[in-house]
Amino acid sequence: MWLIYNIFFPLVLLAGKILRVSPDQTEAYLINLNNRLRRGKKGKVEKILILTPSCLQNKDCKNNIVEDAQNCRKCGTCKIKDLLELSEKYAVKLAVATGGRLARQVLEDTQADTVIAVACEKELANGIIDTYPVAVHAVVNQRPFGPCVNTDLRVQDVESIMRRICQSH
Repeated sequence: MWLIYNIFFPLVLLAGKILRVSPDQTEAYLINLNNRLRRGKKGKVEKILILTPSCLQNKDCKNNIVEDAQNCRKCGTCKIKDLLELSEKYAVKLAVATGGRLARQVLEDTQADTVIAVACEKELANGIIDTYPVAVHAVVNQRPFGPCVNTDLRVQDVESIMRRICQSH
Protein backbone atom coordinates (compact mmCIF):
# COMPACT_ATOMS: atom_id res chain seq x y z
CA MET A 1 0.00 0.00 0.00
CA TRP A 2 2.86 2.38 0.77
CA LEU A 3 4.06 2.16 -2.84
CA ILE A 4 0.60 2.92 -4.18
CA TYR A 5 0.08 6.06 -2.10
CA ASN A 6 3.63 7.39 -2.04
CA ILE A 7 4.89 6.50 -5.51
CA PHE A 8 2.06 5.51 -7.86
CA PHE A 9 -0.42 8.29 -6.95
CA PRO A 10 2.12 11.14 -7.32
CA LEU A 11 3.35 9.60 -10.59
CA VAL A 12 -0.20 9.51 -11.95
CA LEU A 13 -0.64 13.20 -11.08
CA LEU A 14 2.66 14.02 -12.81
CA ALA A 15 1.77 11.94 -15.87
CA GLY A 16 -1.58 13.72 -16.09
CA LYS A 17 0.20 17.09 -16.18
CA ILE A 18 2.73 15.93 -18.77
CA LEU A 19 0.00 14.44 -20.97
CA ARG A 20 -2.20 17.52 -20.44
CA VAL A 21 -5.07 15.47 -19.04
CA SER A 22 -7.60 17.56 -17.14
CA PRO A 23 -6.54 17.69 -13.46
CA ASP A 24 -10.13 16.89 -12.42
CA GLN A 25 -10.01 13.70 -14.55
CA THR A 26 -6.67 12.58 -13.15
CA GLU A 27 -7.73 13.35 -9.58
CA ALA A 28 -11.10 11.64 -10.07
CA TYR A 29 -9.27 8.53 -11.27
CA LEU A 30 -7.12 8.51 -8.12
CA ILE A 31 -10.12 9.13 -5.86
CA ASN A 32 -12.02 6.22 -7.43
CA LEU A 33 -8.98 3.97 -7.14
CA ASN A 34 -8.49 4.97 -3.50
CA ASN A 35 -12.14 4.31 -2.69
CA ARG A 36 -11.96 0.86 -4.31
CA LEU A 37 -8.80 0.05 -2.35
CA ARG A 38 -10.39 1.23 0.90
CA ARG A 39 -13.68 -0.57 0.28
CA GLY A 40 -12.10 -4.00 0.63
CA LYS A 41 -9.71 -3.12 3.45
CA LYS A 42 -10.46 -4.49 6.89
CA GLY A 43 -8.81 -3.50 10.09
CA LYS A 44 -9.29 -1.93 13.46
CA VAL A 45 -11.19 1.35 13.39
CA GLU A 46 -11.23 3.31 16.59
CA LYS A 47 -11.82 6.92 15.59
CA ILE A 48 -13.84 7.98 12.58
CA LEU A 49 -13.94 11.60 11.44
CA ILE A 50 -16.29 13.17 8.90
CA LEU A 51 -14.32 16.07 7.43
CA THR A 52 -15.97 18.63 5.18
CA PRO A 53 -14.97 21.90 3.55
CA SER A 54 -16.37 25.20 4.81
CA CYS A 55 -17.79 25.88 1.33
CA LEU A 56 -20.49 23.31 2.14
CA GLN A 57 -21.98 25.88 4.53
CA ASN A 58 -24.41 28.38 3.00
CA LYS A 59 -22.37 31.52 2.25
CA ASP A 60 -25.00 33.76 3.91
CA CYS A 61 -24.86 31.89 7.22
CA LYS A 62 -23.28 33.90 10.03
CA ASN A 63 -22.51 30.95 12.35
CA ASN A 64 -18.86 29.95 12.58
CA ILE A 65 -18.93 26.21 12.07
CA VAL A 66 -15.19 25.99 11.35
CA GLU A 67 -14.43 26.46 15.04
CA ASP A 68 -17.11 23.94 15.99
CA ALA A 69 -19.62 22.24 13.69
CA GLN A 70 -22.04 22.21 16.62
CA ASN A 71 -22.46 25.97 16.04
CA CYS A 72 -24.73 25.08 13.11
CA ARG A 73 -28.25 26.33 13.78
CA LYS A 74 -29.64 23.43 11.71
CA CYS A 75 -31.78 25.62 9.46
CA GLY A 76 -31.45 23.18 6.55
CA THR A 77 -30.16 25.64 3.92
CA CYS A 78 -27.02 23.50 3.59
CA LYS A 79 -26.02 19.91 4.28
CA ILE A 80 -24.18 20.63 7.54
CA LYS A 81 -27.40 19.91 9.45
CA ASP A 82 -27.70 16.49 7.81
CA LEU A 83 -24.04 15.69 8.45
CA LEU A 84 -24.41 16.68 12.11
CA GLU A 85 -27.36 14.32 12.42
CA LEU A 86 -25.31 11.59 10.76
CA SER A 87 -22.35 12.19 13.09
CA GLU A 88 -24.70 11.95 16.08
CA LYS A 89 -26.35 8.79 14.75
CA TYR A 90 -22.99 7.01 14.40
CA ALA A 91 -21.29 8.76 17.35
CA VAL A 92 -18.44 10.16 15.25
CA LYS A 93 -16.90 13.61 15.08
CA LEU A 94 -17.80 16.09 12.33
CA ALA A 95 -15.25 18.78 11.53
CA VAL A 96 -15.27 21.61 9.01
CA ALA A 97 -12.06 22.99 7.50
CA THR A 98 -11.34 26.02 5.33
CA GLY A 99 -8.66 24.22 3.33
CA GLY A 100 -6.17 21.40 3.12
CA ARG A 101 -3.77 22.72 5.74
CA LEU A 102 -6.50 23.12 8.36
CA ALA A 103 -7.95 19.73 7.39
CA ARG A 104 -4.57 18.10 8.09
CA GLN A 105 -4.40 19.91 11.45
CA VAL A 106 -7.90 18.70 12.39
CA LEU A 107 -6.89 15.16 11.47
CA GLU A 108 -3.76 15.43 13.61
CA ASP A 109 -5.72 16.90 16.54
CA THR A 110 -8.46 14.25 16.45
CA GLN A 111 -6.03 11.38 15.77
CA ALA A 112 -8.69 9.70 13.64
CA ASP A 113 -7.62 6.52 11.92
CA THR A 114 -10.44 6.66 9.37
CA VAL A 115 -11.76 9.75 7.59
CA ILE A 116 -14.79 10.27 5.41
CA ALA A 117 -13.64 13.34 3.53
CA VAL A 118 -15.83 15.61 1.42
CA ALA A 119 -14.14 18.08 -0.92
CA CYS A 120 -13.31 18.88 -4.52
CA GLU A 121 -11.12 16.51 -6.52
CA LYS A 122 -7.91 18.49 -5.99
CA GLU A 123 -8.24 18.70 -2.20
CA LEU A 124 -9.25 15.03 -1.94
CA ALA A 125 -6.43 13.70 -4.13
CA ASN A 126 -3.81 15.75 -2.27
CA GLY A 127 -5.30 14.85 1.10
CA ILE A 128 -5.36 11.13 0.32
CA ILE A 129 -1.66 11.24 -0.56
CA ASP A 130 -0.62 13.55 2.30
CA THR A 131 -2.41 11.67 5.09
CA TYR A 132 -1.41 8.10 4.24
CA PRO A 133 -1.58 5.70 6.16
CA VAL A 134 -4.84 7.15 7.51
CA ALA A 135 -7.74 5.50 5.67
CA VAL A 136 -9.50 8.22 3.68
CA HIS A 137 -12.86 7.46 2.10
CA ALA A 138 -13.49 10.28 -0.36
CA VAL A 139 -16.75 11.92 -1.46
CA VAL A 140 -16.48 14.53 -4.21
CA ASN A 141 -18.66 17.54 -3.51
CA GLN A 142 -21.01 19.02 -6.09
CA ARG A 143 -20.41 22.61 -7.19
CA PRO A 144 -23.63 23.97 -8.68
CA PHE A 145 -22.50 27.59 -8.08
CA GLY A 146 -18.88 27.08 -9.04
CA PRO A 147 -15.92 26.23 -6.85
CA CYS A 148 -15.75 27.06 -3.15
CA VAL A 149 -19.23 28.54 -2.68
CA ASN A 150 -22.45 26.83 -1.57
CA THR A 151 -21.21 23.40 -2.55
CA ASP A 152 -23.39 20.36 -2.05
CA LEU A 153 -23.18 16.61 -1.56
CA ARG A 154 -25.30 13.51 -1.42
CA VAL A 155 -25.51 12.79 2.30
CA GLN A 156 -26.53 9.23 1.48
CA ASP A 157 -23.06 8.70 -0.05
CA VAL A 158 -21.48 9.60 3.30
CA GLU A 159 -23.90 7.37 5.18
CA SER A 160 -23.28 4.49 2.80
CA ILE A 161 -19.56 4.68 3.53
CA MET A 162 -20.27 4.95 7.26
CA ARG A 163 -22.44 1.83 7.18
CA ARG A 164 -19.84 -0.09 5.22
CA ILE A 165 -17.09 0.88 7.68
CA CYS A 166 -19.22 -0.07 10.68
CA GLN A 167 -20.27 -3.41 9.16
CA SER A 168 -16.78 -4.49 8.20
CA HIS A 169 -15.25 -3.81 11.61
